[in-house]
Amino acid sequence: MEFRHLEVFMAVWQTGSITQAAKAINLTQPTVSAHLKALEERVGVRLFDREGRAVTPTAAGRRFYGYCKQILRLRSELEKDISQLLDPNSGTIEIGGSNIPGQYILPRLIGKFKGLYPDVQVSLKIGDTASIVSLVYAGTIELGIVGALIEKKGLIFEPCFDDRLAFVFPGNDPGLRDLESIDVGSLSEQKLILREKGSGTRLATEIALQNAGLDIRGLKVVAEMGSTEAIRQAVKAGVGCAILSLRAVEDDLKSGAIKSIPVRGLLTKRLFYLVWHGKRSLSPTSLRFKDFLLENRES
Repeated sequence: MEFRHLEVFMAVWQTGSITQAAKAINLTQPTVSAHLKALEERVGVRLFDREGRAVTPTAAGRRFYGYCKQILRLRSELEKDISQLLDPNSGTIEIGGSNIPGQYILPRLIGKFKGLYPDVQVSLKIGDTASIVSLVYAGTIELGIVGALIEKKGLIFEPCFDDRLAFVFPGNDPGLRDLESIDVGSLSEQKLILREKGSGTRLATEIALQNAGLDIRGLKVVAEMGSTEAIRQAVKAGVGCAILSLRAVEDDLKSGAIKSIPVRGLLTKRLFYLVWHGKRSLSPTSLRFKDFLLENRES
């Protein structure tokens, strides 16, 4: 069944005449009749009764009309959607961010990008690193920014932003507030709050501790929490100390609600990575956003 056949059917339906339908769609009358005959042969039923120059829809034709209208409408929507998809100045971008880049990096960059391309719609999904990487791998989203490398076949990780981990504690902690620094071994004496497994912060913390000769299983872990925000509030409430992104606690450090001191022997620098599937074609809009992110990288 060809779209041209459906267009002819609609023209005949709307005009009630093969002659008028031919004029409406710039075809000859025999061509319209041929298209209509081919369509009726394809569906196996007469769609119009001919009475002289007038044509009247049959019962089958009336039922066919509803489907024909939907099919042509869907084709029009498809053509419009594909046209927008191919236009890098419009369309929709779906990007994922692990907690720190999703909350503290991407909103600013999305705002800057929207200033350049106001017709682009951006959808941001925030989750832990493992979940965002899985979404990119599955093709649910095209781009992600995450806090750790998780090897999956076909994925490309490009370093794009710097971050520093900070050892933080309640601002009124009597045992820590007057110290200028502590040794990494002293962490085993502190009550620690950790991010849940799967987060980039948790993985970066584990790697930093392992490089310093500490096993996370030997630490006094008093709680594991599913977001950086929850840990910030727990630290301020005096539940314990934590190792968090410096980006996430800047305001708390300025206010004094949380304090931080260097940990000698603990490497605190880490990277955030832009991730995409190297064996899938990015939409033009997502490709433009990817280039924009890499042009504005900080690493």
